[in-house]
Amino acid sequence: MVMPKLIAASALPDLLSEGANVFIQGGSGEPTALLTALRERGGPPNVSYVAVFPPGINRWDPAAFAPQSTMTAFFATPELAETVARGATRLLSLPYGEIYRHLYGQAPVDVALIQVAPTSSRHEYSLGLSVDFVPAALNRARIVVAEINRAMPAAPGSPTIPASRIDFAVEVDHPLPEAPDDEPDTVSLRLARQVATLVRDGDTIQTGMGRIPSAVLAALGEKNDLGFHSGLLTEPVLRLMEAGVITGARKPIDRGAAVTGIAFGSQGFYQAIGGRDDVLFRPVAYTHAPGVLRELNRFVAINSAIEVDLLGQINSEAIGSRQISGVGGLKDFTRGARLANGGRSIIALTSRAGLHGASRIVRRVSKVTCPASDVDFVVTEHGVADLREPCAEARAAAIIAIAAPEFRDDLAESLRNAPP
Repeated sequence: MVMPKLIAASALPDLLSEGANVFIQGGSGEPTALLTALRERGGPPNVSYVAVFPPGINRWDPAAFAPQSTMTAFFATPELAETVARGATRLLSLPYGEIYRHLYGQAPVDVALIQVAPTSSRHEYSLGLSVDFVPAALNRARIVVAEINRAMPAAPGSPTIPASRIDFAVEVDHPLPEAPDDEPDTVSLRLARQVATLVRDGDTIQTGMGRIPSAVLAALGEKNDLGFHSGLLTEPVLRLMEAGVITGARKPIDRGAAVTGIAFGSQGFYQAIGGRDDVLFRPVAYTHAPGVLRELNRFVAINSAIEVDLLGQINSEAIGSRQISGVGGLKDFTRGARLANGGRSIIALTSRAGLHGASRIVRRVSKVTCPASDVDFVVTEHGVADLREPCAEARAAAIIAIAAPEFRDDLAESLRNAPP
């Protein structure tokens, strides 16, 4: 069997040719040593990078690595602001499922930079705790450069790739990116208790990361036999698994297992989750696939947003005209919940931005990430708006009722002046 050629990370820039198209793995599997080498040495000009860097996880700006370098990104992270402003980074507003299809069948990829975990066999490597888009890139890449990271657990439920698929390897032992502290505040906890009323024993839930998802998961501690299927698995999910709340015992598929694309947390969390055989790491082509989600009876998608309007339309990407995030998995999961028998899609957000900020319930959102037709419930700390009601006026009234009290009169007046 052909084995990968071992190189130093500093040799990577010499492997890239001018005009190359390079995929970079994101999530907790970012190839940190390889990215550091590119940032420090630059590499050839005109290299085009593509990567899915979720906000709060990956903090790189590849378009700044060398002159005339460019980047295709799918989230407007703060680190990309400068190169977005000068046009070196372009943002594609695509949901996860479409990003995967783009990378799998359309995006040019000459070189893929990934991270793998060593296994007991020298003939294969594990994709570890970060799988999501890697198989799509491997389908296209002519050359694969991998960090073999001893700190990345070879999780029992993660796919492996043959050693022969890797052309060049760098042996490293560095920590994985760590999650910030998302300790819930009082308002988030009030909101979470409202969301918990919509989750029943035996449901399969999907959540993301951040203060609100952490609060929601903490509020589910009295539930029984929940399932878990998501693009991201965090420490509060593991705590529910260890407490016997998330068991997957009633899931119609992947019974007894939690399914995710990546894990993201602390170093101790990585070691704990990497040793469990009841966690399955799968690519986006599975975690976000409509055909899979429709099979998850009572699939409950719980996501957050920047703002919601009186039509029930959701904006999770922009503040005014300023793009601050991306579509992510929101559209995939809300639609999947609507497809599943007994499924429910929930949008949970605080009623205002900060303690004294603007209302998150608005007359019209500045950008529509998710249509109202894909949302069942909108929840704030003030209550639950049921959008399954077919009457537009009744839905708008329900949304106004969960706005911060000081904004309700103005919202109601705007509704009277211009009914939906």
